[in-house]
Amino acid sequence: MTSSERRPAAGGLVWFDEPAPPRATEQLSRERIVAAAVELADDQVPGEITMRALAARLGVRSPMALYRYVGSKDGLVDLMTDQVYGRITVPRGEGWRPALRGLGRTGWDAVRQHPWFARLAFARPPMGPNALRLYEAALAELAPLGLDATTRMGFVKTVLGHVLGSGLALLEEETMRARVGLPEDSDLEAAVAPYMERIAAAGEHPHFVGWASDPQRLAPEPQSFEQVLEWLLDGLATLVPEAGGGASD
Repeated sequence: MTSSERRPAAGGLVWFDEPAPPRATEQLSRERIVAAAVELADDQVPGEITMRALAARLGVRSPMALYRYVGSKDGLVDLMTDQVYGRITVPRGEGWRPALRGLGRTGWDAVRQHPWFARLAFARPPMGPNALRLYEAALAELAPLGLDATTRMGFVKTVLGHVLGSGLALLEEETMRARVGLPEDSDLEAAVAPYMERIAAAGEHPHFVGWASDPQRLAPEPQSFEQVLEWLLDGLATLVPEAGGGASD
């Protein structure tokens, strides 16, 4: 069997698919399919799409036509997630902490624009070109610290874990709000008000009730994404040898 006849195993990464996708037509190309898939996922609160819905958006009669360009549904996920990885940036030449801070902040911007990314990023290995460039840039900024490879990757995963974990929480909350029809914070507060009254009357959780009834509890939000990111960076800084600290702010 020649290299041009090989096919990846089920669930194989799209980056190593052979043969290459067919030449673009006026209606279809890998780029057009991925762009339409991202738009379709953005339009759905949980971010879940089907190949049939994607084909309809592209004006294609059969979803099978799409597989020639992306290989499989997993291949489409690979391509979609890597496109979002391309929106995340690592500042270069300013030191390890600004690099990871930039990674975290642009990652948070990306998941707020594409909440489904936080779920799909856990579903497939980050082996696309944009993901690899991201990891390479972050690891390069950590290299001067003299830390071992496992610890350096641990720094990167700590920040990305905060990005994706926060993104998953955002996705689940938005999905819940859409499902039960409580889009605004005021709607949610009104819905839980009867339960809060019962909890307060029972008197078993005075500290929680005190927090929940404090009108200043979210002014400003004490555990914003940015604040938690700084706490994480403070913790990582304790692992940095003094001689290799470099720029830290």
